[in-house]
Amino acid sequence: MELDERKQRILQGVVWSYVATAEPVGSENLAQRYAWWGVKSATIRNVLADLADLGYLRQPHTSAGRIPSDQGYRFYVNHLIFDAEIGEDIAQQTKADLEQESADNLERILRQTCALLSRMTHYTSVATRPQPADTCLRQVFVAPADARSILLVVLLSTGQSETRLLSGAVAQHADENPSALTAASNTLNALWASKSLQAIACAADADLKPPADLAGDHARAIYTTLVLTLRNVARMAGEDRAVVEGAREMFRQPEFHDLDKLDPVLETIQMQPHFVEAINHGGRGEVSVVIGAENAVEPLKECSVVTASYYIGARERGTLGVVGPTRMDYDRTIPAVSFMARSLSDLLTRLA
Repeated sequence: MELDERKQRILQGVVWSYVATAEPVGSENLAQRYAWWGVKSATIRNVLADLADLGYLRQPHTSAGRIPSDQGYRFYVNHLIFDAEIGEDIAQQTKADLEQESADNLERILRQTCALLSRMTHYTSVATRPQPADTCLRQVFVAPADARSILLVVLLSTGQSETRLLSGAVAQHADENPSALTAASNTLNALWASKSLQAIACAADADLKPPADLAGDHARAIYTTLVLTLRNVARMAGEDRAVVEGAREMFRQPEFHDLDKLDPVLETIQMQPHFVEAINHGGRGEVSVVIGAENAVEPLKECSVVTASYYIGARERGTLGVVGPTRMDYDRTIPAVSFMARSLSDLLTRLA
């Protein structure tokens, strides 16, 4: 619905005041804070009532002032937001901090990026890891740990590694015939290195059988255990694709001093598949802002989620963003998320 200039200005003032104070905003407060408007308190009171009737404001208590509704925040973000830019000094320092992560370890880079974004916005930050279809097996390393176990190390294209300690019959086979362990691991790498985790996770049992040219019962038994373990690693990697930093920022928000409100939000953040669904809900490409009830996941309907995609070259690889209360400082948060997504994309593209 269209709002005239006065209604827009007063809605903007309510958002600014409520973001700054976390207290319901009354007409006297607005008249004093924005005296340069030249609008009397009685006039502001009437406009606040109109905005409430239109659904842009709500009144938490009968005698209290107004606070923005989800609809009010949405209008603000779409039409009234102050088009701020990241300060040059902050931008340069942030880029310098991020550039320190020059190793090809995506996990560490994502964590550093999230930590910087959380520091900039004072909200919980999150980044999704590349989808399993984008992540490939680089190499598998296998070595005896002792007489009763062997160590399996799975190195991924993101720089991440997964380790598993295998015991039982497979360790006994390796102990009895060390060359069989080497033959099995060499065959595993020859057949599966460079394959995507998605392809490995979805491999049928028939595809995991030892190839005909792998000779010897020991080698074939070891290969079977290794490839089944590799498939389990690939499946688990597909279930946990989010990096989260700054969860403690939730405790600092007045809205979440009530543990009954905070607990479901933190639980959702910890339940990775649901959280990934929530931060991907806003779509791809430019900065996306999902406000309150627009969230697909029920516990996040008291939150806003601001996200942007990050890229390696022209290829989209994941999502970076923040989660906070609907009383979010959108003017600061949106440019911060956009800046960090671009910075992450630039770094990853250079390292590719």
